Amino acid sequence: MFARVLFLSSLLTCSLLPAQGTAVFPSDHATVLNGDFSSPNWPYAYGVSRIMAVYETWDLGVPAGRPITRIGFRQDGTTMSLGKSLQLQVLMGPTDRTAADALTNFDNNYFSPPTSVFGPALYTLPDLGNISNPNPNGNMVWLTLSTPYTPVAGKNLAVEFRIIANNNGGAAFNYYLDRADYVSPRVTGPAGCPHSGNQIAQLQSLETKVGGTWYCDLNHAPANQLATWLITFGTLQPQYSLAPLIPGISPACNGQLPLNGLFAVSAMTNSNGYYRLSTPIPNHRAFNDLTISSQVVCFDFFSPGGVAVSNADQMQVGIAPAMSVIYSQGSATATTGNVSRNYGIVTFFDWQ
Repeated sequence: MFARVLFLSSLLTCSLLPAQGTAVFPSDHATVLNGDFSSPNWPYAYGVSRIMAVYETWDLGVPAGRPITRIGFRQDGTTMSLGKSLQLQVLMGPTDRTAADALTNFDNNYFSPPTSVFGPALYTLPDLGNISNPNPNGNMVWLTLSTPYTPVAGKNLAVEFRIIANNNGGAAFNYYLDRADYVSPRVTGPAGCPHSGNQIAQLQSLETKVGGTWYCDLNHAPANQLATWLITFGTLQPQYSLAPLIPGISPACNGQLPLNGLFAVSAMTNSNGYYRLSTPIPNHRAFNDLTISSQVVCFDFFSPGGVAVSNADQMQVGIAPAMSVIYSQGSATATTGNVSRNYGIVTFFDWQ
């Protein structure tokens, strides 16, 4: 009986503990172990400086009403960096600014006065990737906030780093942190079927982002012949026979797109059997994560049924990191700085 009461009491205690978690920014890098770039100086290693990062909260992932308790950055891959000691102040505050329109004037980016969440106080950066002085937190650089901060509903988040001094004589140094680019996953379906030139047409998209252009390259198709892209918004399907749809077609030719919701774009290949299809992607967040799948029907008089097909291709539209950095070197109280848009330092927010 006592054991049952103890168990129920423990269960009740656990259920009363506040929820907690970690949000990764950009959210598409939660499972990307190493981004495309590195940040060698920002936010901690630019010497005496004032650095501000503007994060758009649609991609921040901190639940409404939850206070941020610490902020973290990730080592860039396996690149070694030696830590320094800083005299540091960190502030957080709401902003109406976005990655696209963050201002060069630091204070004018704030919607209302910020909160000092750390310092001014001594902060020591750990070594990263140094086997003789391993970081207890592995590849992570964590800063625990002395004052937790709850983001303001409906506003973006500005995080400011004021480096008042460091033990490198106030000068900049290299401290390599992970930095994101857009993520545009691609999938290539099984090979198509040979045309009369005994080649198999190959189809592949390039990585694409919101506001960019979708490029889809066709290679090894019949030369100087009509090719038709069949396009759909959605993922590839299991292969199926095209024989019921195209009489006489080779049994090696299979479809990989759904049969409904298709639209077609036709073009003439060049003398090498190549064509690049290009389509602009509107610069609107609604197109983020849009999946475009396509397969090409290659017209060839001497192929069975008069056609051959390429593999199918699938591409997901990415988006540039919704974060920009305003930076100035030489003073922790500089009024203005320069802006680097969509900079994308991979950032971790612990929330309670």
